[in-house]
Amino acid sequence: MVSWDKTQGIKSQGSGERKEIQRITLQNGDNKIRLVGEVMPRYVYWLTTKDGKRMPVECLKFDRNSEQFSGTEDPFDEISQDIYADKPQFAYVCNVIDRNDNQVKLFDLKATIYRQIVDFAKDSEYGNPADDNSGYDITIVKEKTGPLPQNVKYTVRPARASTALTDSEKEAELFELDRIYKRPDYTEQKRWLLENTTLFAGDDDNSFSPESVEDLD
Repeated sequence: MVSWDKTQGIKSQGSGERKEIQRITLQNGDNKIRLVGEVMPRYVYWLTTKDGKRMPVECLKFDRNSEQFSGTEDPFDEISQDIYADKPQFAYVCNVIDRNDNQVKLFDLKATIYRQIVDFAKDSEYGNPADDNSGYDITIVKEKTGPLPQNVKYTVRPARASTALTDSEKEAELFELDRIYKRPDYTEQKRWLLENTTLFAGDDDNSFSPESVEDLD
């Protein structure tokens, strides 16, 4: 896990019971949040499963802790570019308090939002926005710039003053990112691909159980 003011570009506690996942959805206009815990850096392939579901799959060459690429074995190296040509994408995720209802939710960060937050986190005048005592709320402004879904501009605006988390906010149960986004090893991931996609047509080693990889539902 990586602290916001240390990341190059998640402190989570919880009971043994599975917590219902809530994700924040940015509305047009102002969206006020408070970052809590740390950010999880990920790099994912987007692919379509046999049942037509579009979903992300972890790039094993990307180390979450160092945010560097390594020579780790990756099943995607065995797939012809003629079959799979989509490029991996960064997919950062963190916990936030949604100031609209003060509930803890998961936040899947757009690259433009992530970069702006990191700029503030590394600026000594602002510092780590997720710090319990010296952190600050952030407003994300979503603005439509055209008719297409991708015609959207995001602007991050930090609060003028720091605000310590309340005792109840400090004690709030965060989503366990390592549990939700479990990182498979080479064997687990390849077997999942064999069972759920047609990328390895002709390979009949499909005995893997999908519960061994990340649960994205």
